[in-house]
Amino acid sequence: MKIAVVNTCVPFIRGGAEHLGSALNAKLREYGHESTLVRIPFQWRPSEKTIESLLACKLLDFTGVERLIALKFPVYHIPHPDKVVWLLHQFRQAYDLWGTPMQDIPDTAEGHRIRDVIIRSDNECLSAIRRIYTISPVVSERLRKFNQIESQVLYHPLLESNHLRFVETGDYFFFPSRITQGKRQHLAVEAMAHVRSGVRLVLAGEPETPGDGDLLARRIEQLGIGDRVTLSAGFITEREKAALFGSALGCIYTPYDEDSYGYVTLEAYHCRKPVITCTDSGGTSLLVKDNETGLVVPPDPKELAAAMDRLYANRSLAVDMGNAGHDRMLTLGITWDRVIECLTSPA
Repeated sequence: MKIAVVNTCVPFIRGGAEHLGSALNAKLREYGHESTLVRIPFQWRPSEKTIESLLACKLLDFTGVERLIALKFPVYHIPHPDKVVWLLHQFRQAYDLWGTPMQDIPDTAEGHRIRDVIIRSDNECLSAIRRIYTISPVVSERLRKFNQIESQVLYHPLLESNHLRFVETGDYFFFPSRITQGKRQHLAVEAMAHVRSGVRLVLAGEPETPGDGDLLARRIEQLGIGDRVTLSAGFITEREKAALFGSALGCIYTPYDEDSYGYVTLEAYHCRKPVITCTDSGGTSLLVKDNETGLVVPPDPKELAAAMDRLYANRSLAVDMGNAGHDRMLTLGITWDRVIECLTSPA
């Protein structure tokens, strides 16, 4: 089958969504399909650009493609007679992030107009699509709550996992992720000012903007914890990431209302490492079960510090939780066989 996997593209930004699009395209080819990855430029600042991107997608023509697989807003608005959506997320600023510090759309008459156009367009488009999958129960629930549209959860695997393995139980927590306000690396940094043990913190990831990286580095300096916190604000290779996972005590992943369990949790559990996350981190709750596969705490630096100290003081508990996380991941059946079958089967 000739398939176009369509995702958005923001220059010089690469995160989980970009990784998933590339992975899906590679796996479709591996399973015998003729697949191409198309990335459509998307801008949302200033907010008027969001509507321009939406209209641009509605005008695109994918003649010659037998099936179009769309991953997120606004590319699922591209017209095609055989379109399947595997929804990473909608334009959250118009939905669950509206009324929060991450709203981004201005709370003005024009901002409300832009929001209304997005929601009305989504309702019309998504209600007409025969098959909508989502990457997590959180995304499905949002779609049901805000648009009254049903969907089916289809869990996303890692592209490759053979390089991820347990090496040893070290003395540091590893927090790999794109550095941005929504991932909340600052919670882990501020927690290090409250820990009572000898635990260390290692952060790695590309800043979404130069200001994001600078702000985090300044906070580490202000708190005087540079001797216990390592910040690698830039790209790290898969080999480097696997080594840091393999020898960590555990993993910290504290995003705000994440769309899914995130690649970070999968990578941690492939390495049999426990994960500390937050009560408001959204999709991570599917894999991170409090006191079973990790620890779930309120988004408060002192609570996070206490959780880090607890696992530092009880290494055997950390090992048991990491093993339990690995087992839970396997029981959920997160496989490419299921993904490819769902996305390519006849409508």
